[in-house]
Amino acid sequence: MKTFIHIIFFEWKILIRSNVLKALVFVVLASGIYAIYYGNSEIKKQEERIKHVESYEKKEFDKILQWARLDTVIEGNKEKYQQAISPTGSGWNKHFTYYFSHKTPPLAGLCLGQRDLFPVYYGINITDLTRQLNTGELVNPTKLLSGNFDLSYVFVFLFPLLIIALFYNLYSSEKETGTLSLLQSQSASLNKILINKGIFRLLIVWSLAVILLMIGVIAQNISIDVSNIKMLIKWIVIVLGYCLFWVVIMSIIIRLRKESALNAMLGVSVWLVFTLVVPALLNLLLFQADSLPDRSEVIHTVRNLNDKNWESPKSFVLNKFYKDYPQYNKQNDTLDFDKWYYASFTLLDKEANKLKVQFDKQVNERNMLMNKWKWLSPAAMVHGELSKISNTDRESQLNFLQKVHANHKELQKIYHDRIFNKKKFSIEDLEMLKRKL
Repeated sequence: MKTFIHIIFFEWKILIRSNVLKALVFVVLASGIYAIYYGNSEIKKQEERIKHVESYEKKEFDKILQWARLDTVIEGNKEKYQQAISPTGSGWNKHFTYYFSHKTPPLAGLCLGQRDLFPVYYGINITDLTRQLNTGELVNPTKLLSGNFDLSYVFVFLFPLLIIALFYNLYSSEKETGTLSLLQSQSASLNKILINKGIFRLLIVWSLAVILLMIGVIAQNISIDVSNIKMLIKWIVIVLGYCLFWVVIMSIIIRLRKESALNAMLGVSVWLVFTLVVPALLNLLLFQADSLPDRSEVIHTVRNLNDKNWESPKSFVLNKFYKDYPQYNKQNDTLDFDKWYYASFTLLDKEANKLKVQFDKQVNERNMLMNKWKWLSPAAMVHGELSKISNTDRESQLNFLQKVHANHKELQKIYHDRIFNKKKFSIEDLEMLKRKL
């Protein structure tokens, strides 16, 4: 222990004198703080949008409830009253829009994951869901390609560079400055001295990682409960393990006993291979083996189906609809416009879901193939694990979409029960719908 403390004392003096190293540590620390700020600001924007649409939804539904209570003796109130109690609204373009929001996970600001790729809310009505889900906000495609600069990005891509800078001259600097023979004359072996120096430098990296993570927790105002503590512990273990992995890589390079410049070049080369080259090659090879289906083809097919439904006779569409939903065929009505209109959208969604299932199957097969080889890219693997822990991965997005589909199906049933049975909404019905908001 005395030898270790002695080595740390002199090692700290050496490191603190290096202006380049101090500058690099400052850059990494500053980048980490900015990443925390950026992630926090992105999450706040998302939460503001969610809060805005939920407030708007409540305001609009309160207006409908108010209209449903109007005195229809007054001529000016009749149109609003009819619009409020009618399940079809006051025309095909005036359906009520329900907003379904993807709630923000506690650690989302530390790793945005796929929350920067997909909408955090969907505004849908009881017509076809497929078209509505594929209509989103405009986003800069270059930004989507490069991703957002969050804390996970700093840990995955910048910390390896810091480790390379700390370790590339661990042995070679002693040789180049002429102090190697002095170290070899000490009572402790050279390997023990180098290991102790390496442990100290690793502790510096680990300390910096823990400090940044704690700053992130405070800045994101993450509550310290049992579930969040478990997630943060997993975060720390993965980040510290990832740093250790890069220390092992540099240790292998140092064992070659080459000069400092070559060690640095080899370290950066390995970093480029693991973080950029391998992921790009994997994507290219997987695309050649099993190309990702084009979502635009699905959208184009849905549009063609929609046109076909609009061009079909009412009786043809309704007979096809009643075959799947016999509970609505009580009056054997095949000419009613409202019934034909909503039946068309239901049939359209049914056909679109078949395409969606096929599309998702192809995507899942490709992702499964990617998972078999993701170990070749430690950076991608670590980032995937961090996003999984933070509940911002693809699985989290798919779970949200499943809830949207389930809620849309429930709403459709409520509205169709009234549309196809020629019923109006009562005050109780509307209050029941409001409770679902």
